[in-house]
Amino acid sequence: MKKSPWKLDPLFTPRSIAVIGASPNGGAGSIVLRNMQRLGYTGTVYPINPKYKEIFGYPCYASLRDLPAPADCAAVLLGSRSLLPMLEEAHAAGVKGVWGFASGFAETGGEGRAMQRRIHDFCHESGLLFCGPNCVGYANITDKTCMYSAPLPQAFRPGDIGVIAQSGAVLLALGNANRMAGFSRLISSGNEAALGLADYMDYLVDDDATHVIALFIETIRDPEAFAAACSRAAEKGKPVIALKVGRSELACRVAATHTGAIAGSDRILDAFFRRANVMRVNTLDDLLETAVLFSGLRGLSAGSPKVGMATVSGGEMGMLADVCADSGLVFPPVSEAGKERLRKVLPPYAPIANPLDAWGSGDLREAYPASLGILAAEEDVETLIVSQDIPGNMAPEQVEQFSDVARAAVAVRAASGKPVIVVSNISGGIDPAIGDILAQGNVPVVQGSGAGIPAIRRWIDWCAARAAHQSIQRR
Repeated sequence: MKKSPWKLDPLFTPRSIAVIGASPNGGAGSIVLRNMQRLGYTGTVYPINPKYKEIFGYPCYASLRDLPAPADCAAVLLGSRSLLPMLEEAHAAGVKGVWGFASGFAETGGEGRAMQRRIHDFCHESGLLFCGPNCVGYANITDKTCMYSAPLPQAFRPGDIGVIAQSGAVLLALGNANRMAGFSRLISSGNEAALGLADYMDYLVDDDATHVIALFIETIRDPEAFAAACSRAAEKGKPVIALKVGRSELACRVAATHTGAIAGSDRILDAFFRRANVMRVNTLDDLLETAVLFSGLRGLSAGSPKVGMATVSGGEMGMLADVCADSGLVFPPVSEAGKERLRKVLPPYAPIANPLDAWGSGDLREAYPASLGILAAEEDVETLIVSQDIPGNMAPEQVEQFSDVARAAVAVRAASGKPVIVVSNISGGIDPAIGDILAQGNVPVVQGSGAGIPAIRRWIDWCAARAAHQSIQRR
């Protein structure tokens, strides 16, 4: 099985970083340094700019040749025509990895394409690890290191979702989303003059901190290597979720003018994704919610789309029934024994069915948890969905009330051993206090029923495909 020849640890875990084009006056030359400080990078930082003696408390140097020791990596924040000379100088100075911020290469046509080709040839001849050009770099949240040209989000936390995006703006959108998703790596690959999508994927497949891989793809430059990386991810049980643009003629033209990409046949790609057990999504909400769900359900499994669902709203239950039907989720009827148990905890007028309107008389501290436990105990229910809207603008009294629902979901998760998923039907954020209750209880939340319910079906399908693959391997 083909594997990337590049070893990317020196690029992503450098002990020292030179910032060429550093500046105290704003722009990328300032942001890169500030990001290192915010993330808590403990390695050595070498700002390089002959105009300054010191920047943000770091001694500043005139050039790479003036450093007291060779830097492991270098961030090059200069224009496109300066990039190749700086790569040559960096290699001569013992630098192992470089990130290039500048645009103006293959995406601009003939001359830019020629410059990019020369960068490709130099890196492959010299072995220099190069990320870019035309990208925002990377943030290694796990190891607290980055070469990243956009301000890091207001809040971030380490996690197990690794992201590779061929669009810098998409990477920022995912990283800045108020989902507080737990990321291990945020990687912007840009034009991929030397290192490409498959190289970064191989790195994440082997990365112990990454368990879910999310991709934003404009083009696949090395299909064979990409297929091999997807196969390796499947073997290791790491789900791959991909948003591949280019289904329309317009999207293909846009990709070509953005990163110099040439998009391939969409039908062929769909077939490949199915064979490789790669989940294809169509929007950034789908990508983020699916990745968050897979991360939250790590180690759990479901063998079929048979689900139980509890709500506190008859109206939303009807809407969700439609959305779930569109995703092919199946609601097995409640057993006679289950109905009898539910009648003992819900008022006489409460309908007994799956999906279950468990609001009853509004008793969320005793009747609701009991109802949830009874539904989860149903033999045919493999996954339990709890529909509860928990947006971030609720009054304190509402937060307190719906916290009882969250605690009930956590208790059922612990008692049943089955996957329990909360669906907040409105996207745009969740209440942090309720989110903490669920996170500490290992109950994932998806927000927006339009993105969240299909994400649940993708997880179920992935589990089934993985189980089938493992069964074949054991024969």
